[in-house]
Amino acid sequence: MDTMVKHRHSLSKNQKWVIASTSSGFALENMDVLFLSFAMSSMIADLHLSGGAAGFVSTITNLGMLVGGIAFGILGDKIGRVKTFSHTVIIFAIATALMAFANNIYMIYGLRFLAGIGAGGEYGVGIALIAENFHKEQIGKMTSVAAIGGQIGAILAALIAAWIIPTAGWHMLFLVGIIPVVLTIFIRKHVHESEQFLEAKASENNSLLSDVAKKMFSTPRLAWQTLG
Repeated sequence: MDTMVKHRHSLSKNQKWVIASTSSGFALENMDVLFLSFAMSSMIADLHLSGGAAGFVSTITNLGMLVGGIAFGILGDKIGRVKTFSHTVIIFAIATALMAFANNIYMIYGLRFLAGIGAGGEYGVGIALIAENFHKEQIGKMTSVAAIGGQIGAILAALIAAWIIPTAGWHMLFLVGIIPVVLTIFIRKHVHESEQFLEAKASENNSLLSDVAKKMFSTPRLAWQTLG
């Protein structure tokens, strides 16, 4: 009994890489999102934006996150969580870095929508990675650890913005967003798909996506919760 408990709560090498990767990913994602908040006043002054135009930048970012969450959730079921997670990191990192060259509101809208797609997809796939690689008794703790990574990203964003914006301007702040690309190298090298996912993919009768969809609407209560 004691041996089973000890084994259950000791982390394997892959589990350690999963939580390290998701925590780092959430940190960099949150840092990216908050860069926009810290740079907004400078962007408004530099590009002479109206209040409505500036506010829509955040709105379109959130719309991108909605699209990314849905699209990459489906893609993750097709090609794997690890590949999808690394793709999402690359998308929001490059889109953020390209903000350094944005000099009109329409380019900003496009890049922020693209960054939102990557960020929304990364969060959903990251949670799926945690859920599939840890015992159900560990999931709550591990998602909390990953969320702490997000808070660290917020602190880093504040410190970096306070240093870069006054000295180099808001464009250079977003160039820092290219850093998350480095994370994908470690993800692809060290993180592997869970046994649960591999078993689901090996089955020719059902896909993991269809199984999840069936469970989400299996009872009236679950259907109502899913729609909520």
